[in-house]
Amino acid sequence: MLRYVTKRIRVYIVKFALAQPGKRLLVAAVVALLVTTAQAADAVGKDPHYGPYSQEIASIGTWKVNQGYLSLDPADTTRLMEEMQNPNVQNSWLYAPEGLKRWFAVIRYVDTGHVNDDEKIDPVAILEQLKKGTELSNEERRKRGWPEMHLIGWQVEPHYESDTQRLSWATLSESDGQKIVNYTTKVLSRTGVATVILVTDPASLDQSVAELKTQLDGFAFNPDQTYAEFRGGDKIAEYGLTGLIVGGAAAAAVKTGAWKWVVGILAAGWKFVAAAVVALLAGVKSLVKRRRSA
Repeated sequence: MLRYVTKRIRVYIVKFALAQPGKRLLVAAVVALLVTTAQAADAVGKDPHYGPYSQEIASIGTWKVNQGYLSLDPADTTRLMEEMQNPNVQNSWLYAPEGLKRWFAVIRYVDTGHVNDDEKIDPVAILEQLKKGTELSNEERRKRGWPEMHLIGWQVEPHYESDTQRLSWATLSESDGQKIVNYTTKVLSRTGVATVILVTDPASLDQSVAELKTQLDGFAFNPDQTYAEFRGGDKIAEYGLTGLIVGGAAAAAVKTGAWKWVVGILAAGWKFVAAAVVALLAGVKSLVKRRRSA
């Protein structure tokens, strides 16, 4: 999976270069080789924004695009993800080093309601349920002809930074003989959560995470949308930090019995973040039952 994405990234390095007016970075031989893909390149990256630039995110915040980096608006992000065979990626923004070197991140904001951050995180219990949910989800993957996914463990245990309201973790999985690392960061706001998915080669994870964290310092909610601006009467999320890790809205779906919606997530899940979304079904249900009986 990640190997396929990495190959596609190499292609898009050239595609984005072709899309830049006045740039003559490619020799004639390379241009001739890729002339048949020029039309596809225009369809994928019509308007990349190169830093310095201020990228508005869902009208609730901005992400400062520094020099040497780029961002894509939702339409371009959706096209790029579809080219990578990751369908149904809507209302999302891409942020990456120019040329998509080493890594890229996709950010999406969901108005979940205010998530209380006073919950104690139990990595052992969460991992146990994630594994159960992953194995159960393989039934659906087999039906669709997808390779099975097996969760090995934490690459980075879930941890919450109360000063930045960032919840981060990384899982290590295996599928079709390839190791897959999915690094996720959730940034809490007054009324919802911004989810940032990092896509990188496992060998470059530490470097990519460090770079992403530095760039995330340039992401900020609008003054009236910061976590500290919570006011009485604001919508409250139906789950806490654990729910954000095991599926967030899927955990809430357990309470309402919306299992068809959960299966829909499995059907539409991104290939490169599959391990992050398969932790649903019985795994989520078991965690919710455990907390109810506590």
